[in-house]
Amino acid sequence: MKMLSVRMRIWFGLAALAALGFAWAFSPRAIEVDAAYVTRDDMTVTVSDDGMTRVRDVFILSAPLDGTMSRVEVEPGDYVEAGETVVSTIRPLLPPLLPARTTAQLKSNVSSAEAALTAARADAERLRAEHNRLKRDLDRAKRLLESATVSQQAVDNAEAAEREGYLALRSSEAVIGVRRQELAAARAALMPSETQNGSDTVAVIAPLSGQILAVDRESEGPIAQGTPIVEIGDLNSLECVADFLSEEAVRVKPGDPVMFTDWGGPPLPGRVRRVEPAGFTKVSALGIEEQRVNIVMDLNDPAARQNLGHGYRFVANIAVWEGGNRLVVPMSALFRDADGWAVFVVANGRAEWRSVSVGHTNRTYAEILDGLEEGTRVVVHPPRQLERGAKVKIRTAPKSKHPIDNAIAATG
Repeated sequence: MKMLSVRMRIWFGLAALAALGFAWAFSPRAIEVDAAYVTRDDMTVTVSDDGMTRVRDVFILSAPLDGTMSRVEVEPGDYVEAGETVVSTIRPLLPPLLPARTTAQLKSNVSSAEAALTAARADAERLRAEHNRLKRDLDRAKRLLESATVSQQAVDNAEAAEREGYLALRSSEAVIGVRRQELAAARAALMPSETQNGSDTVAVIAPLSGQILAVDRESEGPIAQGTPIVEIGDLNSLECVADFLSEEAVRVKPGDPVMFTDWGGPPLPGRVRRVEPAGFTKVSALGIEEQRVNIVMDLNDPAARQNLGHGYRFVANIAVWEGGNRLVVPMSALFRDADGWAVFVVANGRAEWRSVSVGHTNRTYAEILDGLEEGTRVVVHPPRQLERGAKVKIRTAPKSKHPIDNAIAATG
């Protein structure tokens, strides 16, 4: 019996250990989570989007006439003086080479014009002779009138005839001028290209002082009237423009502070100058049509413009709301609760579900209006398996401005 009782004790002990191990294996374990404290801090709500710098007034210098343009000597960045700097020169286009049939037709036109001029001269000589005869008849009639040999009517008729002859002569002389011009035009059509020289070149001069922003046409060659040659602007009048979604643009007003980032240097402060009244449709990279609005901004520090040029990219962060000493919580701690928001609060090693009222939000923090108190620890990035009342274990404490968080980080 004594040996049996010892065995029974051993068996009972093993069974108890097995039961404890079984209970431990299937008991719920604490879920490791990240946590942060609810703090009070100054808060700013911004809207951000990509934009580009641009010169406020860009002037495009175009070709004033059709012709052959010489090579443009100025380069982007060169400074030009108004009325002094010659950007290029343009000479008239050379006439095209004429085929044999066209040449024969033009030569025939020249011969016809020469014959018409000869006929006009002959007709003028005939009318001049006729006019001289009528003048002699008029003189004779006037002498006979003095001796009362002819009547006054005869003299009047002679004067009218002489006047008609004079007008006919003048008309024939005008016809000679017309025929001469027709002959000159016919001969000009046959004029070879080599007879043109460079005396007819037109200088293309900069109309204003500034820097060359871009050269649209550099090489020598034929150019049509109105073709852009260079773009000129004043970099001292640099402004910034970015297109925002229309639902974000309605929150922006002139005078709002701006911070320009991601341009290749330190953040630059600025101000909103104008929100354009008309929007436009733009297709996003995902193929979605968006209504966008251009917002024009200025840099606060004129010296910063020395590092920027026309068409430089940046990210505009416009502050649309600012508040001080606000109760805030990381955005990563919030999740949807029906039509509202909720968080998991760490209390006594367990996760408690807490509905909260949220005010303003930005990319980092959310303003808490009701439901939390300062110093409360909340779960950030709550895992999917986390449920109400579940045991939790704080894995790490993210950086925070709260003194308790700083003490935990310092102690490791």
